[in-house]
Amino acid sequence: MVFFQWIGGLVLNLLGGGLGKDLINGLNQAHRDRLNAKTETEKIAANKSVAFWEQQVIAYRSANAEGTTRQKLKMNHKVFWFILGAALLPGLSTFGLLAVYNVLWWEHGIWPQGWSIAAFPPPYDEFSRMAMDWLFDPVKVALSTGTAAAGGFITGKRT
Repeated sequence: MVFFQWIGGLVLNLLGGGLGKDLINGLNQAHRDRLNAKTETEKIAANKSVAFWEQQVIAYRSANAEGTTRQKLKMNHKVFWFILGAALLPGLSTFGLLAVYNVLWWEHGIWPQGWSIAAFPPPYDEFSRMAMDWLFDPVKVALSTGTAAAGGFITGKRT
């Protein structure tokens, strides 16, 4: 259980979500000190500490809200999305059209032809060949994967 809490805290710290761990711990400790204060001096010091940590929380939340608003403004620019689309669309459409072509008309495809698959640029060409083999000849892939797994198990070099 502690492991999952640690992973959750790591993800929150990496993504910047929620309040900072030091902020939460400081505010909790200040409230504990206020509850456990016995003398008037301890009560005054604890109240000051609670007020300080609450101000820190307010400042942290406003900084987060400002950063979120700034990011929203950046992402809403039509020019940003146009440039992103213009940069990615040609490559993605070429890859997608070649993939559809290879599924429908390669030599073992739905409508078989006498030629092999259309060439993808390297390193995608080997990946696309393996993908086509996996789709239309699963026995070969299963045998090669099973052979590799058995060999790894026998030699003790499994990961």
